[in-house]
Amino acid sequence: MNHIKLPKIALFVLVMLFVVLLYIILKTLSFYLVPTTFAALLAMLMLPMNRLLEKWRFPRILAIVTSLLVILVIIGGIITVVTTQVVSFAKDLPAIQDQLRIRIEELQSFIERLSGVTVENQLTFIDKELATFLSSADKWATGILLSTGGTLAAFGIMILHFVLFLLYRDRIKGFFLGMLKRGQHEQASIVIEEVTKVTRQYLTGVMIVMAIMSVLNSAGLLILGIQNAIFFGVLAAVLNIIPYIGVWIGAGLPILMAFLLKDSLLYPLGVLGIFLFNQFIDNNFLTPRITGSQVKINALATIGVILIGNMVWGVAGMILFIPLLGIAKIIFDNVTDLKPFGYLIGEDESKPAVTPKKIVEDKE
Repeated sequence: MNHIKLPKIALFVLVMLFVVLLYIILKTLSFYLVPTTFAALLAMLMLPMNRLLEKWRFPRILAIVTSLLVILVIIGGIITVVTTQVVSFAKDLPAIQDQLRIRIEELQSFIERLSGVTVENQLTFIDKELATFLSSADKWATGILLSTGGTLAAFGIMILHFVLFLLYRDRIKGFFLGMLKRGQHEQASIVIEEVTKVTRQYLTGVMIVMAIMSVLNSAGLLILGIQNAIFFGVLAAVLNIIPYIGVWIGAGLPILMAFLLKDSLLYPLGVLGIFLFNQFIDNNFLTPRITGSQVKINALATIGVILIGNMVWGVAGMILFIPLLGIAKIIFDNVTDLKPFGYLIGEDESKPAVTPKKIVEDKE
């Protein structure tokens, strides 16, 4: 039987159409796919605990509920700490506003000397921009309320799918194996287990690194006497999940606070030095030893997937697309026809995670 061969230009057009369609689907269904992806990663993270409880003769549903309670306790503790720090930060806002006013006056005087624009003209411009800002405040408030409702709905979707993924994990695995020929089942099972294991190690490592970086950041800021040091230290550690850029976004706020509230430029420079030192510790000691190096992704692929993730799902995409890229690399490394893609996004020429055999299509 003759096979239809498409011209290269037609094949390229089909691929582009598929990419556009995939983008539209991911963007349109983000309200559902983002919490579902978080749920899948959490399910992989808690799978060992579920297996252990089931080995102790816990019913599966009871094991799942126990795992869920552990997650809720951890999330509740994080929310409590963050809320306490936010309240403390809110109490300091009047002092911050006073210092900001002083800095603005100093800046206005500098601008007047530099450009000749009087303070009165500067104030007229500021008042105009402030009026525009306040006129849209009601829209922003409505957006915040809608965002809060959306966050609660997303949290509910995540919890529901976390339970369902663990409850029906054997059926989900059977579905993927059923798509392959019987001779490929054994190796495919190995790949599935490898994906689960490496994802779990990655997520566990990220949380451990986050906790250590929270302590290091907060301790350094406390030594310098920066207000709300714990809040800024934890925030920077959380943003550190986003490679290359997250830590500097997190460092910007305490540097700004040091500039506003301290009477010497040595303090913001000191804050910068603390984050540079902590980032050195993270890059050279913590992440390589704790997160592990079973899945090495090069900088080009990492930055690319961060930008794509931000374009598709915003900040959630920047966080989620990193482990998803790692999962894709494991699959690429163990499917013969896809190995070039694994090499393309990898850090070096390391061997695939699973070495005994490769999943290959039966040519017969």
